[in-house]
Amino acid sequence: MKIKNEFINKILLLLTGNSIAQLILFASSPILTRIYKPEDFGVFSTYTSLLAILMSFSSLCLEKAIPLEKNHKNTFHLIYISMFTIAVVCMLNLILSLFNLSLFHLYGIKTTIMNDLLLSSGLFFAGIYQVLIHWLVKEDKFKGIFHSKLLQSISNVISQFSLTSINHLSPGMGLTAGDIIGRGITFAYIWRFFLKQMHWPKVNYRRIGYLFKKYEDFAKYSTWSTLLSSLSMQIIFLLLMRLYGPEVTGHFSMASKTVGMPITLVGASISAVFYAEVVKSITNDPGRVLKLYRSILTKLAMIGIPSLILLAWIAPGLFSFVFGEEWRVSGEYVTLMSIMFIGQVNVMPISQILYIIKKQQTQLLWDVSRLLLSTIGVLVIFISGGSAETAILYFSICMGASYYFFALLGYRAIHSIDREDNLKK
Repeated sequence: MKIKNEFINKILLLLTGNSIAQLILFASSPILTRIYKPEDFGVFSTYTSLLAILMSFSSLCLEKAIPLEKNHKNTFHLIYISMFTIAVVCMLNLILSLFNLSLFHLYGIKTTIMNDLLLSSGLFFAGIYQVLIHWLVKEDKFKGIFHSKLLQSISNVISQFSLTSINHLSPGMGLTAGDIIGRGITFAYIWRFFLKQMHWPKVNYRRIGYLFKKYEDFAKYSTWSTLLSSLSMQIIFLLLMRLYGPEVTGHFSMASKTVGMPITLVGASISAVFYAEVVKSITNDPGRVLKLYRSILTKLAMIGIPSLILLAWIAPGLFSFVFGEEWRVSGEYVTLMSIMFIGQVNVMPISQILYIIKKQQTQLLWDVSRLLLSTIGVLVIFISGGSAETAILYFSICMGASYYFFALLGYRAIHSIDREDNLKK
């Protein structure tokens, strides 16, 4: 009973922090949408899309091993490795821009080295923050996560409001620079918190080699899997930008951000605690993990499905009222994307399960198939003369179906471990 109460309390703590953080962002949106144009949000979504893709592999996914590691020095060497590889990717991005090979060109955006400097800065702050979040999960320091989420939302909003004057330099510049300042302030806070809690052991290169060997599956399989998973979510921004233009991408981005962000934050809150509980119980009590897995899926379905069906119905009018008539299209896109959102609500909190139980190859195959199905389908629709709405609906159906298939894979994997455990007993 005590364990159950602790689990619920941790979820409530993170959920409260994430909900307040999201409320701050949502409250600012009606003003930002009247300051910035859909094209600005379209370009800003390109930056956030590239940031998500680079974050997916820049640490070689070794931060996911931090909660699993029992040895103090090993834990810190995993942090060393992750921070070093993130810094390397940041530098490589800048070097590419010097040779006119900017990643922004993939989206058809004319850019300068300033855009790539901002992207590398955002990656540095966000990447190391992500590493330290895994350390906080390991140490059960959920209050640190709570405070950092609030700080990031507040600093993002203030910065984006304050930087409207520089938006004339380049579309979306105010939004992008504001986001980076917010991430930088949050990084400074969590880094200071981190330094207060722990001391730094000396770098041991033999230990680094040992950890690479010990967690090689994270680098070999999880990195590719996480990259493909990110591409599966971000490829739609690239395709819409290249095929249908920045205005469509801006409306899609607003729909995705407004509805998807709360889902992500709630999912991340539950996932962080679920991750910690699975690490503790999967070896000694897999039956408990299976029960918790089923409980999360069932309860989220009961709450999420009716809520999102209602939102899909009222979204066009709601977006028009809240953000201005110009953004009604974003509300229409929410209706088309509702199938994907329902899948996200149910599955995102348990989306790390295959990593935790070391089924990286299964995760990789799932990510490859999802990426191929979504990309090929959208391209076929465009080539055959289909509209952006048709492409978005197809993407939503494809992603929604993939989420439920993933839930089945996770259930079967945990059930298999539980069955083996029962046979041993």
